[in-house]
Amino acid sequence: MKITKVKNTLAISFCLLAFIGCSSTSKQDYYKRVEQGKTATTSRGSNLKGDRVDLYAGHKKDNLPIANSIPYLKYVNDMESPKNPFKTYSESEFLNFYKNTKAKGHGDTSSYWRWKLTLTRNEMSNVLNKNLVSLANRRPKEVLTYSNGQWISKKVPLNPIGEVTDIRVLQRGKSGLVIKLMIKGTRGQYIVAKEGNVRSVLGVSKNSVNSTVNLYGAKGGSSSYLDRPISRNPSLLPSAFLSIEKSGNGSYNIYGGGFGHGAGVPQWSAMDLTKNKGYSYKKVLDRYYADTRLKSIKSVGGINEKLKVGIMTSGFTTIDHTKVSMYSLGSIKIKSRDGNVNLNPRTAVDFVTKDGFTQVIVGGKLRLKTKNYISVTSNRMISLTNIKRNVKNYTHPTYRGSFEIRLAKGGTRLNLINEINIEDYLLQVVPSEMPKSFGLEALKVQAVAARTYAAKDILRNRYAKSGFHILDSTQSQVYNNLDENELATAAVKATKGLILVHENKPIDAKYYSTSSGFNSNAHNVW
Repeated sequence: MKITKVKNTLAISFCLLAFIGCSSTSKQDYYKRVEQGKTATTSRGSNLKGDRVDLYAGHKKDNLPIANSIPYLKYVNDMESPKNPFKTYSESEFLNFYKNTKAKGHGDTSSYWRWKLTLTRNEMSNVLNKNLVSLANRRPKEVLTYSNGQWISKKVPLNPIGEVTDIRVLQRGKSGLVIKLMIKGTRGQYIVAKEGNVRSVLGVSKNSVNSTVNLYGAKGGSSSYLDRPISRNPSLLPSAFLSIEKSGNGSYNIYGGGFGHGAGVPQWSAMDLTKNKGYSYKKVLDRYYADTRLKSIKSVGGINEKLKVGIMTSGFTTIDHTKVSMYSLGSIKIKSRDGNVNLNPRTAVDFVTKDGFTQVIVGGKLRLKTKNYISVTSNRMISLTNIKRNVKNYTHPTYRGSFEIRLAKGGTRLNLINEINIEDYLLQVVPSEMPKSFGLEALKVQAVAARTYAAKDILRNRYAKSGFHILDSTQSQVYNNLDENELATAAVKATKGLILVHENKPIDAKYYSTSSGFNSNAHNVW
């Protein structure tokens, strides 16, 4: 998630990660009804109750539950000027906050510190009609329809909005994060809940908006936005720290801050704090992961030193490959229950499916076929020539460790799994998730967070049915998408084996690209 040149790659890594990425979860068993708390006494007339801002203002309330709090992923104020911008927690204050490009805070040298885009009424209607149907199909319980005086979950029809007549925030976290967004049109009225869904329903891909939409960014202390757009037609808005302003001509301006889901370590803030403000990596970890401590990964039960990583296709589109192609400067050994194949160095090999079998093809000739899984090892690193990543030092992404190749469900595709030591895995994760220019101390923050994230995924085993622990994309954390470098390697070695624990268990070490000025309590994100 690199800056300028790195910037586009960062945008893909960082929070897509944020939406999924480091991954989010919204399973029903995660929810629990909790008390909102007493109305805040910070200012007369405040809308703040507990850590949520109530902005329903005459609109009927829904009955969506609140997630359990995560004690180590809490609200953090990263603002420097103005230090405390909210007094009444009104929508006008949030709008002014996100429009304020002169605001300063930790990590504000990111071009995503403040951002904006503009849509005509027709473009906004197109976006909402297209995205709402898709979102409701994916997340039916998080899109509510106003029907017979109640907010209910039901099937959303085609063209659900018609012409948009009103968009307003119904609920925020005190951090400013939009939790619930109401959308009203000539054909219906809806609530979209959760930050990732808000970002998705307002996404402006060309497929949804039918025109080119530029997103402009600003660094902290700027008098205006950058002349050139930092993104065009993002299918997912950079964050849900945003406000929507309707112009007199009927168009909509969306003003926002930050990039990512907003919980855990903001990577640009980690860079700023360590490079410019004297923080050690441990102090940064303490700041963003409350009530945690560093501990050796070996002291936590259930974690093996080997990690199994599911390798996705080019563009991180799917785990199911039509073909797997390998090459190594060393000899390759291919083993299965139905036979073995030994290859000399610099020999290319293809794995394809036919009639429910995995076929091993060398030099155009069939060398082995099997319905069982295949293991592949080499005395040198192995390159995958069927996928593309953003590596420059190699023609193709090149991996340590060994591989398993399995028939995917249905028998017409292949799943590819890289088994690797966790420390070696981090050598290719840390530079993929944070640029070298952020400095050694910030890279140490990233190394500990990434190692902890991997440890947590091993224990929760969410991909057990697929035979691996973690994906190589932002659905987990990005692996081998950018070249290794000596500074990232030094950071991994300097923090070798260290993870963060809460109550002696590895934490869910979320991280994201850029702060808006505030971190959010995790239960307001997911």
